[in-house]
Amino acid sequence: MTKTTPKSTATARRRPSRPLKSYQDQEIEKILVKDEEVVLRAELHGAIYWKPVAILIVALILFFLIKPLALLLGIVGAVMLCIAILTKHFLLLAVTNKRVLARYGLLQMDVVDIRLSKVESIDLERMLPGHIFGYANVVVMGTGQRLIRVPYIRNADAFRRYYNEMVLAEEGGDEAEKEIKQTEKPEE
Repeated sequence: MTKTTPKSTATARRRPSRPLKSYQDQEIEKILVKDEEVVLRAELHGAIYWKPVAILIVALILFFLIKPLALLLGIVGAVMLCIAILTKHFLLLAVTNKRVLARYGLLQMDVVDIRLSKVESIDLERMLPGHIFGYANVVVMGTGQRLIRVPYIRNADAFRRYYNEMVLAEEGGDEAEKEIKQTEKPEE
C-alpha cells in the first residue's frame, strides 16, 4: 500500500495569480455598458519613442562640439520623451462588440465612441518606418465629419480585419465569398 503525503497548507491556500489589469483596461471597463465586451484593444508600438531618442542621441553627440546647442536639444528631447510617455499612458483605442472607443490627446483629451454601424471605414497609414518596424496609424472614419487618428498601433491590421469581417457578415459576405471561390475553380 502506497502512502500519499498531504499537500502542504501553503500550496493548498495559494490562489492562481491573475494578471494585473493595465490602466487602459481599467479605463475601458469604466466605459463599457451592459452586454458589451472588448473584442480588440490597441497595442502601442515602442516606436512612439524613436523621435525623442534620436534627438537625445544628437544632443549627446553635439555635447562635445557645441555645448549650448546640445543643451537645448537635450531639453527638447527630454520634453518630447515626457510627451511620448504620457501619450503611451493615456492613449486608448479599443473595439467592442458594439462600438469603437478612443481616447487621444494630452492638452485637449478627446474621448470618442462610435457605434459600429456608424463607422464608415478603418484605414491604415504607414510610412517607411512603420513598414520596417511593424506599426501603423489607425484612422477611424465615422459618418459625418468625425475622424479619429491614433498613431503607433502595433496590431493595426487586426483592427481593419475585424471591421471588414463585421461589415462582410452584415452584407452577406459568406455568400459573396462562395461565389468568388466558385468562379476561381477551373471549369471542366
